[in-house]
Amino acid sequence: MTRNTVKKRQRIRWDLLRPARPLAMILSLAFISAPAIGQEKPPASPPEEEQKTVASTTEPIKKPQSRHEHWRRQRLGKMGRLEPYQPGFVERNLVMMEKSERPGFMDLNFWGFYPRIQIISRGSGLGFGTRFWKPDIKGGRLDVHGSAFYSTRGYEFYDLQIGKIPHRGKQLPLRSWKGDDVYELGDIDRSAFSRFKLYASFRYRHLPQEDFFGLGPQARLQDHSSFLLQDASYEIVAGYQFSPSMALTLSGGLLQFSIGRGENEDIPTTQELFDEPTAPGLTRQPDFTHFTSQLLFDFRDEPGNPHRGAMFAVAFSRFDDRGSEEFHFHRFAFDARGFLPLGSHQRVLALRALTIVDEAASGNRVPFYLQESLGGSHTFRGFDSFRFRGEKVILFQAEYRWEAAPALELVLFSDAGTVADAGSRLELSNLEADYGFGFRLKTFRSTFFRLDLARSREITRTLIRFSTSF
Repeated sequence: MTRNTVKKRQRIRWDLLRPARPLAMILSLAFISAPAIGQEKPPASPPEEEQKTVASTTEPIKKPQSRHEHWRRQRLGKMGRLEPYQPGFVERNLVMMEKSERPGFMDLNFWGFYPRIQIISRGSGLGFGTRFWKPDIKGGRLDVHGSAFYSTRGYEFYDLQIGKIPHRGKQLPLRSWKGDDVYELGDIDRSAFSRFKLYASFRYRHLPQEDFFGLGPQARLQDHSSFLLQDASYEIVAGYQFSPSMALTLSGGLLQFSIGRGENEDIPTTQELFDEPTAPGLTRQPDFTHFTSQLLFDFRDEPGNPHRGAMFAVAFSRFDDRGSEEFHFHRFAFDARGFLPLGSHQRVLALRALTIVDEAASGNRVPFYLQESLGGSHTFRGFDSFRFRGEKVILFQAEYRWEAAPALELVLFSDAGTVADAGSRLELSNLEADYGFGFRLKTFRSTFFRLDLARSREITRTLIRFSTSF
């Protein structure tokens, strides 16, 4: 066998591995490491006496006289048994997934129904259900998305979107659990298929154990109470993508709310501890018409799993209650996130600053159930969900992310922020803080499992989620 033939076969072996991304390499290491390490490059041209030894069949085989002779015979034996590289079962299937020749686990569906485990709301427990997704119907002019979830604590979520929905290829679109978070509407379609989005959206939520501690930074832990929140939204969403990194989204429609007594038997109901002056909107929940505009600048290398770049979102919303002059207000929100690699792609410093300010019209107030809050897996991880509510919110977050392996990320984090109620200013002296560590399991494009252990002056929390922190 010639030297060129051997090199060609070695190139074929490594070329088979080249399409597989680092995730496939790590998971299939056990299958490929042994032949890759044990295999030596054969000599280009065996010495003449070695060729005679191989050719001779009549000469009796003698016991090797030295270690050199023993290794020489092993090399000659390997040269006669060279075969093309055959990947193992795990490596072969991972490569097919990476090439989109076989769907990944998150792409498995049954006639468009995708089984999922999700978190419906902060404190809802695990939600079990399905998402329905049929993109590009009638040549790409129509998309249909819907979902239904029920959680272990009795929370319910249902939604439906019909129209031109932003998405990437056949992947599921990003979804909005709440609808008015500044970062939820920032789904940029990086493909060049269409710059426009226009769709109708319906969403219903039944949240029987929502937490309420009071308003403002001085809300007390001993005032922990529970209320039932039911809401429905009917919206039209339109948007235009100016470039791969800039998009404008407009939405408007009708919001309906209903407040009842909470079903958490371990704590009092909100109606028992608070009244209308201390919790505006507790006794009366009007329907609202609303309008939101959002401008998004996204320079992240991969929005679902960023390693470098930045994102900036600015949103303005208007809420008008129907039939009274009690709850008219507007909201301004700014969300900035930056991702700085620290010497390598595997070590990233992630930073976030979030500001939300509600301004009520003269003589009006903002309903407590529409005020923004801090506390939960995306904001104050070391505090109870909805721990602090106010008409003004400021939040700072920092994470040190280290990819110990392509599919595993270890994280150190800290959160700091505060709120202010009506008529008060945001005071940095009222900042609360927490810290902790965690790990994430992820693909190249997104995080699909997150475990965080967070500590604050009040409690220590363990959080399990199925999305990234920010």
